Amino acid sequence: MEGVTHHYVSLPTGVRLHFVEWTQTTTSAGSGSQASGARQLPPLVLCHGWPDFWHCNNTKIFWLYQIKALGAAGYRVIAPDLRGFGESQGPHEVEAYGLQEVAGDLVALLDVLDIAKAVFIGHDCRVLGVAALNTPFYPPNPERNPLTAMTEKPGNYDYQLYFMQEGVAEAEFERDVEYALACLIRSSHPSDMAPLLEAKTRLSTANVRERGGMLVGFPPKEKMKYSVMFTPAEFQYYADTFKKSGFRGGLNWYRNVEKNWRWNCAQASHKILQPCLMVTAGKDRVLPPSASKHMERWIPRLSRHHIEECAHWTQQEHPQEVNRALLHWLNSIINDPKAAKL
Repeated sequence: MEGVTHHYVSLPTGVRLHFVEWTQTTTSAGSGSQASGARQLPPLVLCHGWPDFWHCNNTKIFWLYQIKALGAAGYRVIAPDLRGFGESQGPHEVEAYGLQEVAGDLVALLDVLDIAKAVFIGHDCRVLGVAALNTPFYPPNPERNPLTAMTEKPGNYDYQLYFMQEGVAEAEFERDVEYALACLIRSSHPSDMAPLLEAKTRLSTANVRERGGMLVGFPPKEKMKYSVMFTPAEFQYYADTFKKSGFRGGLNWYRNVEKNWRWNCAQASHKILQPCLMVTAGKDRVLPPSASKHMERWIPRLSRHHIEECAHWTQQEHPQEVNRALLHWLNSIINDPKAAKL
């Protein structure tokens, strides 16, 4: 991709991390370029989700469009492959993928790059601001183990219980990576939805174990062309990357629900005082806008942006609208005197 450079760093956390950086506007001081006398723009760290890597994001997909737009606006943009994804090192042990370990990688990356503070965009450190796409913030309930709650009433999160069986989902997805990605990553566009509507089985994240697998019940490969969100070259790059990395690292993130809960419960405060942006999508079946209903209770400085005709893969389905929302929000926090004190 023109305008980005690839870097590999060995972190004190023991992980060799790969990241890309927008190079056309960065300075030796490590910040984005800006007009003389203007306030320094904070570096931006784009954190993807599953099943993605730097090129894409599961809150969700293709940082490609955001890197260009945010970089052109003068920001220093850094997009890492998080541990276990893409070209970053992926430890085998499940316990190596807890939020504490992931956050440790990101803090260490800031240290290596000599960055004091940054804005994180993606999933939830030294944080000036957080922008979350589709995935809302839930504070931990010390009285209720989320794994117990999920087991008793899985609902749309039944797929996560399927993922917790080590080796099972890996085998299903790695059997035919192109087919798996074509099934998993689809937009709300009619041409993407058409083959799913023809399926004889009800396809839902709520009945994955009942169906016997995440891909069970999907139409055959000849009917499951990859999403209109991809160009042929993009989809092949995406598939080739997962053929190299495999799916275990990313799936291990889901296998740390209880560990993450205990770690979050131990934190001093569950309020987020930094300015935050929540982008919701009206057609996201797993993470509907209603899931973010009470976020203001824990995030006093929350801004919102809603895209109604959009499914789970917000950044790729509506890249220009996402970019406008991000830039508008970034401009507001940069010009906010309170942000300078964080």
